[in-house]
Amino acid sequence: MGFMGTTRFIAKGARSKGRNAYWRKFAPAHKQWPQMKELLDRLIKEQRLELTLPRVKELQQYAEEIVFLAKKNTDYHDGLVDSMIVTPEARQILFERMVPRYQDRRFHFTRVVNQFRYRDRDTTPMGFIEYVDRPGELRPANPVGAARVQLVAQEFLATRRGRRMHLGEMQRILGRDGQPPLDAAVIERCQFECGKRNLAVEALRREATVE
Repeated sequence: MGFMGTTRFIAKGARSKGRNAYWRKFAPAHKQWPQMKELLDRLIKEQRLELTLPRVKELQQYAEEIVFLAKKNTDYHDGLVDSMIVTPEARQILFERMVPRYQDRRFHFTRVVNQFRYRDRDTTPMGFIEYVDRPGELRPANPVGAARVQLVAQEFLATRRGRRMHLGEMQRILGRDGQPPLDAAVIERCQFECGKRNLAVEALRREATVE
């Protein structure tokens, strides 16, 4: 590793003397929840944080839960949300921006990214946590709702591989009540391709029965 790569380990034991692993990663029990509330408040306002990987994974469950509770839109769940955040600015961002953004997304509102690097002073693994479906995210999230239907239709009609991959999902989309959010010509082409696949399956079944 070389000298510069190993200097982070110099006096590692002296820095950690008298402090167990649990203390190094988290504060005492009576301080853990207030610290987590402050981190959650910062995450809602900034939409992305860089923290140690254990703390990122601990924060993720609360970041998912607070959006899930805010989407319930009842007085009881609003009280739970108010007990988890600190500032009115975070509450405004949560209810005015994030709840409409995740209206069609049932879960997986956050993304955790392992940086695969260590903090120099104590060799703690570092990571990112961010909310998805927003400008400036690290990579696009899987679409949901109408965007998912349009993506499936595009890939279904593009290649034979896409038709094999998305046949079942496209049949479910076409079988729902109401018209899917697609153009009439696209719906007609999708129905035609699904019909061809169904005819091919029936032909294979007849051949197997004859044999």
